[in-house]
Amino acid sequence: MSAGHGYITAQSRVVPDGPTGYDFYHCRLIAKNPEVRTFLGRPWRPYSRVVYIDCWMGDQIRPSGWNNWGNPANKKTAWYAEYGSKGPGAKPQDRVSWVRKLTAAAVKQFLPDNFLRGSDSWQPASKSRK
Repeated sequence: MSAGHGYITAQSRVVPDGPTGYDFYHCRLIAKNPEVRTFLGRPWRPYSRVVYIDCWMGDQIRPSGWNNWGNPANKKTAWYAEYGSKGPGAKPQDRVSWVRKLTAAAVKQFLPDNFLRGSDSWQPASKSRK
């Protein structure tokens, strides 16, 4: 829930091929106040990576979606993507030009069983939920 103006994420990845990032899957982005306007994210470090998959986005999401945090170089290094967004804040046609466009095949690497799998082959989505 967005409580005020700002950014939902500020991810810190320091190398371009690092395995880290924020991955939002089937989430619901809402605001506490209808006047709030927020970005999906901005980089904390140059290689920030954030992906939203099949998320519902309220109208508090700024149409541009993403912010370079005052550093034009971040447009070349930050890695931001959305796939299957819905709701009044889902405006892929209005997003910044440097956001990634994922295909159905490319999004598979960010699904929980793939993105969260470590050397122990943990599969979080296959566990039963109560």
